[in-house]
Amino acid sequence: MSVVLVVAALLSALYALVNTFATWMVVRRKPSVAMLFMLAAALLMVAAAALVTAIPYTRVLLASGLALASLASFLNAQLVVGKVVWRNHLLRAALALALYAFAHWALGRMG
Repeated sequence: MSVVLVVAALLSALYALVNTFATWMVVRRKPSVAMLFMLAAALLMVAAAALVTAIPYTRVLLASGLALASLASFLNAQLVVGKVVWRNHLLRAALALALYAFAHWALGRMG
């Protein structure tokens, strides 16, 4: 196991923690959006575990969790807050893409 895979797993777990907090913030207003945040958090935690173990489809799990987290964030801004600030969503998407690229690079170093 590589140190960079552990770092990628920790970053994925941190991203999941952010989504769990978002679930807590939204659950009473829009339960459907909260479920999307929680599903994204669950996928990201499984992806974090997959990064440090031999679970197949790690990239698919991570990409799905990151995409779902971005979708949930956008829906939260649109349905709950009522105002979409594109700069924030583009920044979140860029961070998700950077995390995926880092994990993809780390997985490539192992194989």
